Amino acid sequence: MKNELVWVETEDQIVLHGALYEADTNKPAVIIQHGAAMNFYTGMGRFLPAILTEHGYTCLSANNRGHDFGTAPDNDKKPVIGLMRDKFKDCIKDTRALVAFMSSRGYKQLVLLGHSQAIPKIVYAQNQLQFSEVIGLALISPPPSVTEMMRYLATDDFYERGLFKARELSELGMGEQLIVLKGRGTMPWIFTAKTFLDFYGPGTPADTEELVREVCCPMLISRGSEDFPPVSKALMERIKAKSAHPDKSFLVEIPGADHFYDGHEEDLGKTIIQWLDRLMN
Repeated sequence: MKNELVWVETEDQIVLHGALYEADTNKPAVIIQHGAAMNFYTGMGRFLPAILTEHGYTCLSANNRGHDFGTAPDNDKKPVIGLMRDKFKDCIKDTRALVAFMSSRGYKQLVLLGHSQAIPKIVYAQNQLQFSEVIGLALISPPPSVTEMMRYLATDDFYERGLFKARELSELGMGEQLIVLKGRGTMPWIFTAKTFLDFYGPGTPADTEELVREVCCPMLISRGSEDFPPVSKALMERIKAKSAHPDKSFLVEIPGADHFYDGHEEDLGKTIIQWLDRLMN
């Protein structure tokens, strides 16, 4: 397996780092995008490239601009984004840059694979730009909407407090002020007031159930049986039913797997490989 640390720059000068794992150039290549506050070497990017390249599928595990909470740029002229300053519709710029990079490397067929919060991003970008290179979307543990997922992760009480504070700060012209939400798990959620309203507020366009209505290409939709409650089996079925071509969607539930597929990495990898093989037939 040939691998290389790479980076691409978006049209608005955001630098996205990643790792390219090259295999068979005649097979579709997979662009992997991480979930909220993660990055190209955690989550799906930690284990999927080794599994997929073993079966001949090239992988680009890449940061999107919402990686981590915010990191120091390569020089002081590059913007710092991270989860705390991410704006949903900028996902178009990230996906366009990553697709262009892979096309420049000679890959004519691509699959966009997103985990969790990356899913509405890749679906929205594909809906808006209709990349001719993209032959399928892999939705790994999709949220119903980012708003519903954040309500669960932060709990309703802290979500409502955050919403109130974000609106208050915005009305005062302080949209760049940070707000902190404590909820489930071991880490707080940190956003600017502007980002919270744009990405996680009521009426956000980051709504998987609505976005899939425009998806025409084949989809893989996966969840673990021990996934977060919002990522339910019923949700998977609704996503398939609402897509433009339900007959092109493949649902799978991996017994015992949680949202991050800990201990079930090989199970998820085999599922994705089987689906990719079907795309080629």
